[in-house]
Amino acid sequence: MEPFETIEIDDDNLNWIEPDSLSSVLGPAMQSLLSDRGSLTQQLIEVSNCSFRVHMIQQAWRSVLRQSLRKLFGPVATSHKFWSRKSVLLCDRQPVVLAHSLMPAHAVKSELGQVLDLGEQPLGDFLFSQDSLKRDAFQFAHSNRGYWGRRSIFHLNSKPIMVAEFFLPGEMLDRLIRRTR
Repeated sequence: MEPFETIEIDDDNLNWIEPDSLSSVLGPAMQSLLSDRGSLTQQLIEVSNCSFRVHMIQQAWRSVLRQSLRKLFGPVATSHKFWSRKSVLLCDRQPVVLAHSLMPAHAVKSELGQVLDLGEQPLGDFLFSQDSLKRDAFQFAHSNRGYWGRRSIFHLNSKPIMVAEFFLPGEMLDRLIRRTR
């Protein structure tokens, strides 16, 4: 299998913006897709006729150097480690979404600790099966490769995990957009 691109939540080239800043630069269909609060995993399963899978790129503990990103998780020291999970979501063996998740080490002592053992199981399946799941507001960004993406922080029993998803152009993106209209 050929190597896949990845995306970094803390890429300095990404300018994360609030939803109200988006309407002047993005059409309503794509804005609707990016703002959808449901399970992206479930949507991809449905539009791909169940030919969905997760391809893991990297899982590792890392430091988050950008203070602007760390503060979104509350007061965490520069030395605090984060679990980083990078994957590509595939439909019909084609890359559709580049995903990157970050979870602070203190969250591992909660139900979120199960994320470390997911492997190629969808993170969305795990998160959306949790009764006490809460999701913060979205932020959006346009990558230097031309992909639109979103990020938000999920809270499970007050413990955070940030999930970023960048949508690759192609037939599956078109199907997702048609589905959200």
